Amino acid sequence: MDSKQGKDPYSTIYDLRSRGVFMVSTADEEKAHFHFGCWTTQASHNPPRMITCFPKEFEGTEIVQKSGVWALSMAAADQEELHDQFFSGSQSVDALGAEKFMYRETGCPILKDAVAYFECRVHQIIDSGDFIIAIGDIVGGEALHPDKKTLNVEYLSAERDHNYMTGPLTLPFEGFAHTKPE
Repeated sequence: MDSKQGKDPYSTIYDLRSRGVFMVSTADEEKAHFHFGCWTTQASHNPPRMITCFPKEFEGTEIVQKSGVWALSMAAADQEELHDQFFSGSQSVDALGAEKFMYRETGCPILKDAVAYFECRVHQIIDSGDFIIAIGDIVGGEALHPDKKTLNVEYLSAERDHNYMTGPLTLPFEGFAHTKPE
C-alpha cells in the first residue's frame, strides 16, 4: 500500500509523534481481515470511544462496514517477529497460529499476548478520501500484559536493521475465511 504520506506536506511533522502499533481485526460470519496500523486513537471518555482508520483498498474496510465490529490488539515489543511474519504473507489466523488468538464480545480475533485490547462496535463511519474513519463504542477491553512494552512505529521503521525482512513486503489486501467461534 502506498500510504501517500510522501505527498503530504506535513509528513515530517507526523513522524515526530510516537505511534504504537495495533493489529486491527474485523470479522463477519464469513470473512475476517487483519492489518497492522497506528491509525487509531481514543475519541471520547463518556461514552468510551475509539477512532480507527481503514484503508479503502483493504477488504477489511468492507467487512467492518458490513459487520459493524472491530478489535484492536496493542502489539507488544516481543511481538516484532509476529509483525514481520504478517508482512511476509502470513495474514490469517491459521497462518499466524490459531493458538495466538482469542475471541471475546465481537468475535474478532484478538492477540493473546498483546499488551491490551479494545473491542469496538461502529457508532459512525466517515468517508475520508482513501480511508474510512470508523468511530466505535468500546464494548470490551482489557490490559492483558500491562508489564510489557508496546511495539512502536518509530522502532519498526527507523531503529532496527533494514534487512530484517526475509522476503518481499506483502500487504493485506484480501481477508481470509472466518468462522465466528461459538
